[in-house]
Amino acid sequence: MNGNMQAPPLSSTFIARTFPQRLGIFIDIQNMFYSAKLLHQSKIDYGRLLSEIVGNRRLVRAIAYIVQKADVNQASFHEALSRLGYELRVKELKIRADAENRNGATAKGSWEVGMTIDALTMAPKMDTAALVTGDGDYVPLVEALKAHGCRVEVISFSRSTASELVKAADQYIPIQDSWIFKEKKFENAPAFSGAISRLGSTSSGQVYEGLPHDEELDAEVGETSFPAVSSSSI
Repeated sequence: MNGNMQAPPLSSTFIARTFPQRLGIFIDIQNMFYSAKLLHQSKIDYGRLLSEIVGNRRLVRAIAYIVQKADVNQASFHEALSRLGYELRVKELKIRADAENRNGATAKGSWEVGMTIDALTMAPKMDTAALVTGDGDYVPLVEALKAHGCRVEVISFSRSTASELVKAADQYIPIQDSWIFKEKKFENAPAFSGAISRLGSTSSGQVYEGLPHDEELDAEVGETSFPAVSSSSI
């Protein structure tokens, strides 16, 4: 190599992944699924996602938080995530009768409290916490983790991430096209238009400040099945 040639500078993302750290990863599966589906007509390669976030760091734990319907069999998806090294937290979507709701029922399902408890409990054993979500409701968790001395990364789709979450994090890492793969059955789905139209935009281009809550999307999109992990990542 020519002695005058200089190696290209390392990106801040790459530098962060090579610095010695104890790393914990917390994935909001619902937020990621609907972001990929509604905005990119894609599924996430969870194997690639894990390897990209970890880099050369020491992974303490990687936890995936899932809400599912009782009548939907997601066993193959759960098994694939487990083989990749994820720990699973699974709860059922609860349906409650609601006379004021146009459908006569309200769906309820969230892992916000559970993820927060897990992350704060693990804080003494982590140097960095990676939150894979675009939900602005996690800003207090980011601030609490930083108060405990943890560096906090947020990894998500830029178009569906709350701006306050990006500002709160020590580093924001957008999900790259190479971490997802297109799903033809998600294309031209008429139910998507209503959900996307409610999300808003900014003067710099269309940016969706977080996605509707899971129960709103379940009612509008009409399904809660989750992505199969790509064969290349198993």
